[in-house]
Amino acid sequence: MRPDNRQALKISDLTLETVIILIFGLFMSLFGLLGFVIQAGTLPYNPDGAYGLVLVLISLQIITLGKSPFGTYRRSWSLILLGIGIAAIGTIACFIPGLIGDGVRILVGILMTAGGIALILHLIGVRAGAWVRSPGILRHLAVACGLVYLMEILFGIVSLIPGIIPGYVTAVLCTAFGISLFYLAWTLTRITRRYPRKTPGSTLGTSGTPEDNDGFFLLRDATLPTQIAVIILLGVIFILFSLLLIPVGLGIFPFSRDSQFGLLMVIMAFQVLALGKTPLGVYERSLPLMLIGLAVVSLGIYSCIIPGLITGWILLPLGIWNIIAGSTGLIRLTLPYLSRYRDPCNADHSPKKMRVNVALLHLVTIFFGINVVSTGLIPGIAVPVILFLLGLLFLLLAHTLLHLPALG
Repeated sequence: MRPDNRQALKISDLTLETVIILIFGLFMSLFGLLGFVIQAGTLPYNPDGAYGLVLVLISLQIITLGKSPFGTYRRSWSLILLGIGIAAIGTIACFIPGLIGDGVRILVGILMTAGGIALILHLIGVRAGAWVRSPGILRHLAVACGLVYLMEILFGIVSLIPGIIPGYVTAVLCTAFGISLFYLAWTLTRITRRYPRKTPGSTLGTSGTPEDNDGFFLLRDATLPTQIAVIILLGVIFILFSLLLIPVGLGIFPFSRDSQFGLLMVIMAFQVLALGKTPLGVYERSLPLMLIGLAVVSLGIYSCIIPGLITGWILLPLGIWNIIAGSTGLIRLTLPYLSRYRDPCNADHSPKKMRVNVALLHLVTIFFGINVVSTGLIPGIAVPVILFLLGLLFLLLAHTLLHLPALG
């Protein structure tokens, strides 16, 4: 049966892999374009925030897709924990500039260089020949993958050996890397249209492999839907944030509010792009919604790379985002209780433990948004407690969702 070439691809059909590649492409393009201005000395530059965000984006691929810089693997719990560890390093680099030193840049360089070499060898040895011999879009896929892997190697070498080429050449390289990622995203979109998948696995973020619950826990398959994977990541980030605020408050470490809020904006926008999740609820991904998500991602990326320029006004929409999300969530949680007196069939039958967890999560989210919008309104000593509770509630919610029969 021949594929239907006339099938139109909706925005809502974009796969999770394509969304992550688009975000990576946007990062590299902005990194390259801003590099020209940074080299001219016009703008400040936060390398820890930039490389830390790269690690968090890599961890998103690992946690949601099982795709590491070295290739795609079965999503076991050990791979998930590796992704969380990489995200933790990237988060620390974003929040506390200089704490890890050159370690974050070197780690990115090693992952990109070694991973790019492994991927391009696999492409040449296994896939490229069949793709090149195939007609049409698969030839584009071979070219796009080859370009991305080559740019990945070059970017890794430049990260490992800064100064090996002039700064403006590095900016050109990053821009070319971003363009090659956009080309790959376009190619994958065409392939999705030509060969539509029968299952929504790419959108949900499941591993696509048979579940194996036997043996040691770390070797078992982790069939994490994307929603739960992002919840776990947010939980880890907020707990780390709360712990890091203690030495920051004592004046031991410096603190980058730009990278902190930029990282949070990227993750929130990722939920919009991948899941259609907004402060007002979950909606089908439309073109306007995707454009809003890409705009928020761009602001978050910019804030991680360039400190101090947009933090003053970017805090307001970020705080309002959390206040609306928490308030809307509480209203949605309360409505079934109000309606069940009129119609008992409308009662919320979800587990009571989960309802309490979600209610507390929305409430603490509102407090977090209020603190972002009006710094000082909440006592400083209470802020780490709020952030720790927020992270803990995210992890508890993920644990509860994982043990629901529908997601088991």
